[in-house]
Amino acid sequence: MCTPLIHHARTTALCLLGLTFGLQGCGPKAAPPPAAAAPTTPPAGAQPEANPASVPSPATPAQATAAKTATPPVAQPTVQPVPEAGAPLGKASPPTLPAPTAPSAAPEAKPAATATAPVQASSPVSDPGGEVAVKPTKAGLFRAGMTSCKMCHKVQFTSWSDTAHAKRNPPLDCESCHGPGSEYKAMATMKDPAKAAAAGLVRPGASFCTTCHKRNWSDGMLKQAHAHKT
Repeated sequence: MCTPLIHHARTTALCLLGLTFGLQGCGPKAAPPPAAAAPTTPPAGAQPEANPASVPSPATPAQATAAKTATPPVAQPTVQPVPEAGAPLGKASPPTLPAPTAPSAAPEAKPAATATAPVQASSPVSDPGGEVAVKPTKAGLFRAGMTSCKMCHKVQFTSWSDTAHAKRNPPLDCESCHGPGSEYKAMATMKDPAKAAAAGLVRPGASFCTTCHKRNWSDGMLKQAHAHKT
């Protein structure tokens, strides 16, 4: 009795096992993995595609510190171009001219001072200034100098030195009144009045003395010019 039951149980088990495997075989199958696509070669003359922009990597702490301490760029001054000669310029406002001033009055010219010293109105002498001398009686005469006159006429020279004639500038000396003594200075000529006159000796008179003594003149004043030997 037991053997048919065992056999029947085994048969049932095998059927169930076969059914199980049959059901698994009838289920949906897994799709095979896709095959890798073959690389395509671009046609001749085609531009290669640009690579996507790379994402910058984050800055390191050292790079961030260097960026903060970097010197900022210095701004350069802008140079305005100089217009060329003849180029039209912008419209400028006309310059303001100063108001005209009235011309100042020219200072009055002062008369030039004369070389002559002022003479008092009450003085009988009117000095014209400059050199005053008699005219030479002939050509070729020249002054011998007061030293030559003094050698023989010491009395006359000493008295003349204290007069206004000697203090005048230029002084009214011996040859100013008696003419150049280049020819009559010799003692032999002076002792002969005719020879002395021919040699250029002049005996002054009123016509010459009144050049300065214009008022109250008298012939007696001739003896006051200097002292004479007695």
